[in-house]
This record gives sequence, C-alpha cells and structure tokens, in this order.
Amino acid sequence: MTETIATATTLSAQRLDVVTPAKGYRGSLLTGLAGAAAGLGAAVLLRDWAEAHWMKTLAALGVGAVVMVLTDLVVYRSHQNPTTGLAPLPVRSLDVARVAHKLVGLWLSIGTLAFAYWLLAVYADPLYDSFKAAALWLLPGLVVASPFYIAYVDRRQVKPVDAYAQLGMLLGGTRPENWNDILFHIRAWLVKGFFLPLMFAFCNDGLVLFWDRPVPNWNDFQAIYAYAFDGLYLFDVYLAAIAYAMTFRLLDSHLRSAEPTLGGWVVCLICYQPFVNGVGASYLKYDADDVYWGNIFSAWPTLYVIWGSVILLLITIYVLSTASFGLRFSNLTNRGIISTGPYRWVKHPAYISKNLTWWMISVPFIAGAGWVTAIQSCLLLLVANLIYFLRAKTEERHLSADPDYRAYAAFIAEHGLVAVLRRLFYGRRTADQAH
Repeated sequence: MTETIATATTLSAQRLDVVTPAKGYRGSLLTGLAGAAAGLGAAVLLRDWAEAHWMKTLAALGVGAVVMVLTDLVVYRSHQNPTTGLAPLPVRSLDVARVAHKLVGLWLSIGTLAFAYWLLAVYADPLYDSFKAAALWLLPGLVVASPFYIAYVDRRQVKPVDAYAQLGMLLGGTRPENWNDILFHIRAWLVKGFFLPLMFAFCNDGLVLFWDRPVPNWNDFQAIYAYAFDGLYLFDVYLAAIAYAMTFRLLDSHLRSAEPTLGGWVVCLICYQPFVNGVGASYLKYDADDVYWGNIFSAWPTLYVIWGSVILLLITIYVLSTASFGLRFSNLTNRGIISTGPYRWVKHPAYISKNLTWWMISVPFIAGAGWVTAIQSCLLLLVANLIYFLRAKTEERHLSADPDYRAYAAFIAEHGLVAVLRRLFYGRRTADQAH
C-alpha cells in the first residue's frame, strides 16, 4: 500500500568503494522496527480503552512516533546531520518579522489543504472521518506549538528565507526572486495532503479490525494467515502515517525534492484511492473469476501452507522496505537515500515483492472461469505490473539528480543481489567449462 524506491542513506560517490550500505542512513531500519514494535504494544494496551477509535489510533501513532524520534535522536543523532541545514547553535537573533512570515506561510498551506478537504467530494467519504476528527483535535496544540518551533529552527537555519517565509512575504506584496522554492513547496504539500489522510484512515481501519478480531487459533494455519496478512499491512500503513506526519528539518526528515513531472505523479497516484477504485477495479480487474489461491490449494494442506507462507514472506519483505525508511518514508519525494534492509540488495524490493504477491494471491493463470478469462487476467495483471515498473523508472529519474542516489545505484549494480547471483552463476559455469 505504501511503497517507494529507496529514499534515505548518505552514500558518497567519491567513497563508494569503502561505503558499507548495511550502515544505511542515520535512522532507518532500526527506527522503523522500533516504531512497529511500539505500535504493536500500544495497540494491545489500547484494545479495551473506552475512547473513540480515531482517538485510540491517534494515541497508538503517537507512541510509535515518539519511539521513532527518540531512536533517531539518541541512537543515530540525526539532528546533527549536515543535511538538516541547521547550525548546532543559534547563528542569529530572533527575527520576529521573518518568523511571522513563516507562520503565515505555514497556516496558508494548512488552510489550503483544509479548504480542499472541505471542497472535494471524495473527502466526504466516511473513510476520512477518523482523520478529520484527529486533525481537529490536534489543531489547538499545533497552533500553540508552531510559533516556538519555527522560531527555534529559524535562529539555526543556514538559509532562513525558505518557502514558508517567501509565501508570507508574497502575501505582503514581495515577489520572490526565484519561484522554484515555492513550486517545490506546493508539490511537497500536495504529497503530504494526499497521502497523510489516506494512510491515517487505512491505519485506523486496520486497528479497528485488530481490536475487534479475536486472537487466532495457532493450530489453524488459515486463521494465522488471515491474521498475519492483515497485521503486516497494518504495520505498513502505520509506519507510513507516522512518516508523512513527521516531516521536520530538526529531525532531518524534511523533503529535499518532489517529483517534478506530471507522468511521475500520474503513475503513482493511479495506484491509490480514489483513482484505484476506477482504474484498478474496472479496467484492471485481473481477478474476475474470483478464484484465489486458498480456494485452489485447500485440498492439499501441505501445499496450502507452503504457498501461504511464501505470500506472507513477500509481504514481510514489503513491510521491511517501508520500515527501512524510518521517519523518511514518502511517495513522490526525496527525503535522503537509503541502502539498508531490503534496499541493500535491490533498488525496488517493495515493488517487486508487492507485484509477486498479486500473482500468488490471484493466480490468474489458473483457468477458474476458462482459459480466455485466465489469459485476460494475466494480461491485465501485467498492465498493473507495468504501472509499477513505470513508477520505478520515474522515481529513478527523479532521484538521479541526487549524487547520493547515483552512488547507491552504482553500488547495487556492482554488489546487489542480481550482481551477486550473476557472479555465482558465471563463476560456476566458468569453473565447469575449465573442467
């Protein structure tokens, strides 16, 4: 549900030969795993709390966010990264006018999103009720905290006249010398404005299901599979919701760039609601026969367990890919480049594992409704795979502007899983030929 290619480690192109990608970006896989563990603990403890579901979801997300931030700050000291753009100590006195401009820019951005949520019919869907309730509850605290945070960061910011300041000055009649910062700011807030409500809503629905569902019978693989399947995807959206909310320069989790092309936005957004309801369900219905793997293999218990276990393994890789980003997960953006977790071996582990999962769950090649339907289903699923291939390519093009990503891509080409297998295969074949 939530996937992007690697966007979070510092790999120097000049020192590629001595880089150990397993070290990763400061605050990556360990941060994500710590957040997932905290989220699981919070969800269990909050099960019987007599509060609205959205409040319980907000509390569970808050616990995970605190644990992830502490892991980043204490273990990885991400606040000391030079990429924050902040000096360790204040470099200027408080500029009340600039802080006021930044506050205007911030609340103009938030207000524009709030207006869009009110205006667009899709956000009247009950799916988003939990997000809107949580946002309104948090609003007073954000109003109080935002001036202090902006003032604190502004005194340490190497380049203090950022997009927020420029937006505030623009409303006062001062045109920016360069519009690129504001255009990037708009794209970045569009990403946050689209994905944060969606991930929060998915997380809330997943937690409600978790709280309402009894613990499975551990002797029944079918029950275990269903529980683990939903639970793994819950971890994914849980971590993504936190990451979309925690875009702070102070944590070095801010956005460096956002996808600049319309094509990149189209192939990404078409994979999510509300677009997926029209495209995925109507045009790319690759499971039209409603015959899934469990129906097919239920007569063979051993094969059923093996097939289901492989599906869960693929989903685990998918979730580990999200966890590898720590606080820095995001579609359509660059928040730094990572090389830890599954990204140590391939550039697109989330996309690969997710698309393989679809084939294994839907088994479109099984002629449940005849070979014609099977062939149609396979072709339609290949189109869905093509969309993710295009996502990968547009993201690579976007991230290739970052020298750290170019260094990472070069490392994978030389030391990734495909390169290792190629050397093993050709090395063994060369040895056999020598004999």
